[in-house]
Amino acid sequence: MNRRFLIIIVLTAILALNFSSCKNPTEYRVDYAFVPYLNRFDSLAELHGKHFNPKLSGLIIEFGTLKDNNAGLTHFETPIRIEIDKTYWNEISHYAGADLMKEDLLFHELGHGLLNRDHLNTTLENGDWKSMMCGGTQVDNRPWNINYRGIRRKYYIDELFNESTPAPDFSSTQFAADSTKYLPVLTLGFTIADNAGWTLTDDAQHKMSIDNNRLKFESKISKTFLVFTNTNINIQSDFRFDLTIEYPVGDNSNQYGIIFGNVPTGSDGTNDPIEYFTINNNQKMYMGNRTWFSFFTQLNENSIIVGGKNHLKVLKIGQMLYYFINNVYCYCSEITTTQSGAQFGFMVPANGTVWIDNFSISQKKVAAMNVRPVSISNLSFETKTMSFPLHPKIYHQ
Repeated sequence: MNRRFLIIIVLTAILALNFSSCKNPTEYRVDYAFVPYLNRFDSLAELHGKHFNPKLSGLIIEFGTLKDNNAGLTHFETPIRIEIDKTYWNEISHYAGADLMKEDLLFHELGHGLLNRDHLNTTLENGDWKSMMCGGTQVDNRPWNINYRGIRRKYYIDELFNESTPAPDFSSTQFAADSTKYLPVLTLGFTIADNAGWTLTDDAQHKMSIDNNRLKFESKISKTFLVFTNTNINIQSDFRFDLTIEYPVGDNSNQYGIIFGNVPTGSDGTNDPIEYFTINNNQKMYMGNRTWFSFFTQLNENSIIVGGKNHLKVLKIGQMLYYFINNVYCYCSEITTTQSGAQFGFMVPANGTVWIDNFSISQKKVAAMNVRPVSISNLSFETKTMSFPLHPKIYHQ
């Protein structure tokens, strides 16, 4: 070997050795934005019998600019180094639920770095991801959104520290709640204009008409429509909301379905507390609240009739919402908004046409409340356009 090249190789090796020896293996450097979440992780770890002292053993958590839409990335260096995408972090900060989304993200990466956990991409009986450690290579192109709140948060934290945590009650597909004593307060028929409820109109943005005893809504623009009625039924009470909806033609990924809550005029999402329960013709189901950055989770539901008539039902009991598709119980989740609201309706995809039938709202009769039918003549109906979905995917690495 040429002597000059041998000297260069030796010098390179010496420089690499000196560089590596200069790196402090116990360096502790955590951006202040992540400190509250690291403190929570440490406290919860102690409660679960696990003990860490990253200030002594070393840990780096810093902002970075990540590729491929990754929100976080763990580098198995010495010490462990975690990168969080700054753009993503700042964007979710403007939405409700930001604290829980940030906690979920940091706990996922700390699960890699401090708990030595790999990705776990199995699901519970109801289709929820089994673990907040889901991530990596996508499964059936499903996003990693986790309904990380309410009763689910405790389960996901327990499972993070103990993979043998038993399946939670909420994951059962057997409906066990009391759904009796609901009395109809509003039922709309679509045989003639007088009992259709909505004013039948035809303008530059949409057309509403009666078609074969169903309400037909045709969108003429490239934005999603919220079509709703103002009632006197408070969504903070126990209610049942049914309708049959058909969306036979259009992109199979387009979402359509039920909305209820409060639809502020002019809202662009971050202060719009409308709850939604949607499906698409890829047999996917979604639920969420418009004040959040994204839907809570995506489920595969074989009970969805592709392009056909789908009967959607939401049953509210206490703070829980129970979702049904074609009389099949699918999922339960806490209602998000704490505000009063009395608007019920449906969602129409951009440039889409849907048919609506069997529109009915019932309330649970209790001793302190006199359930009275709502007169169609006292209703007012509105439409609103928006961009939807807001942010369909969250990535974990």
